Amino acid sequence: MSSKTKKKSRTSFGATAPPFLDYLQDILRRYPDGGQILKELIQNADDAQATEVVFIHDERSYGTESLWTNELGEYQGPALYAYNNAAFTEDDWEGIQLAGRSGKRNDPNKVGRFGIGFNSVYHITDVPSIFSSKHLGMMDPQEKIFENGKGFLWSLDNTEHQDALTTMIDQFQPFRDIVSLVSRQEWSKVVEDQHFDGTIFRFPLRNQASDISDNLYDSNKVVELFDSFILDADLSLLFLKNVTSVALIHINAHGTANTRLEVKSSVPTDVILKSEDKSIVEGSTRFKLITLNSEDQKFTKWLVTTCTMKEGHVENLDSLAKKLSFFPQVDLAFPCGEKRDCSQSRLSCFLPLPNNESNKTGLPVYINACFGLTDNRRQIKWQEDDQKHDEHAVWNELLMKEVLPHAYLMIIQHAIKLAQKSDLPVLSVYDLWPDIAQIQHKDKWYAVALDVFHHLFSQKLAVLSLAKDEREFITPSEAVLPCNGPTSPDTFAAIKRILVSCGENLVTLPGNVSRALSEAYPRALKHVTPTFLRDILRRIGVHNISKEDKLCLLEYVLSDEKYKDLKGLQLLPLNDGSFRSFSNREEDTALIDSRDFPR
Repeated sequence: MSSKTKKKSRTSFGATAPPFLDYLQDILRRYPDGGQILKELIQNADDAQATEVVFIHDERSYGTESLWTNELGEYQGPALYAYNNAAFTEDDWEGIQLAGRSGKRNDPNKVGRFGIGFNSVYHITDVPSIFSSKHLGMMDPQEKIFENGKGFLWSLDNTEHQDALTTMIDQFQPFRDIVSLVSRQEWSKVVEDQHFDGTIFRFPLRNQASDISDNLYDSNKVVELFDSFILDADLSLLFLKNVTSVALIHINAHGTANTRLEVKSSVPTDVILKSEDKSIVEGSTRFKLITLNSEDQKFTKWLVTTCTMKEGHVENLDSLAKKLSFFPQVDLAFPCGEKRDCSQSRLSCFLPLPNNESNKTGLPVYINACFGLTDNRRQIKWQEDDQKHDEHAVWNELLMKEVLPHAYLMIIQHAIKLAQKSDLPVLSVYDLWPDIAQIQHKDKWYAVALDVFHHLFSQKLAVLSLAKDEREFITPSEAVLPCNGPTSPDTFAAIKRILVSCGENLVTLPGNVSRALSEAYPRALKHVTPTFLRDILRRIGVHNISKEDKLCLLEYVLSDEKYKDLKGLQLLPLNDGSFRSFSNREEDTALIDSRDFPR
């Protein structure tokens, strides 16, 4: 045998996961610190079917005598709490430990499909703790506190733990105080029942740099967090499935509590419209009322339509929905009763996306969908050059192309029904129409608006309101549209009276609807013109028209300078106040004074 010993060849090979702390730091770099953190926690609560969420900024510091371990002393200071009224399931306790490998991924009805979302709390804290159902858990990714690793779980049905929860006053006092504040239950009763019917997260504020982050969190930062949430508070409940109440509470170092904000939503059950034709999509429309109590009270009423594409119509959409576990649904919300600036309308992915240009549409409705988002969850992915085949981007484009036009038709048709029952002003129906002038510079949303109009006009729907009875709607092809050129209000009123009296289908249109018709209606439409009006006046005569109206009508029928066509119209005003017909007979000559030959 050779004297050289045989070198043992290496057989194990493969990529390894980065250590958890590296992974956390990477998430915090990509995932912004700010109001988004509160939105994540609301989203988690909505997934858990909670109806109520409370955030508490607590500046109190607690005692450090009776603690589970001395290392926990530095986490007894000011903290941010998030409470919701749904209790953790065993799956939730498992899921929250698999941070980043989200347990929600395969349930398209659940919003926070990214466990990454919860990890954003490490911007604030090093040791998050959770009290819910049968357990109180503390997480310690740095592995500095507990002997057995990354955290500790106390169980309410364990005698030794029960004893600690009752006798270690300092350690669990923060939870005692918050339990009694948010759920009005006594701590001793909860421990005795071995169950807390809700969830409290506690995030002690980071007061010194750690291996997780050097981002120090003082009280001012929590105030900023609350401030940024308050800016969007009235939008925050618009598209959530379960949460109907969010409150922000501040407790000062002396224990005085002050509610900074409370926002609540409700849905009146007497007005719910369902889609009639359920062949391609199904959906419904309802009002949603949002009340905001802050320094002052603010009340808004929204019309909200939910529209889902049924399977079997768009193959690509069906396959991506399965693959990504997304839901092919688009919701639209329209603010009733207040004329909002369309340039402020935003996109939501269940909660409003950040208020920047790329998330504004210029449409009069706010759009929500289960969008595929960029890594930092601040923007929607679109099919740009570098992500032509990105599945999330393709999915988003399909939602806008295939589902959104159906949702838009539904909200307009349902708004018309509500207007006919006087549940909505007729003008609101027209306010729903996209305004081409507002979105011409936004290529994507301009294309979406044109899609909506092509859908609307190809269906031959009755969408234009009659001048004689604004609650009656007709199709564009049946309508007589107001004059194109500028006319004085008096002239328009005179034309309206004459056309309504002889049964013509005159409609009144605001500018955005006129622009939509001229831009996107495929066929010629009937407009009021001087020729059209002369023909009508010939047909019905002018006997029942007031003197003022006759003068207005004369001014209008002269405006195209086709004087030969005036023949036979009894609109020539004489000095004695009477009118006679225009004619070219010698004996009908009328004299008109001039500067050279004054009256």
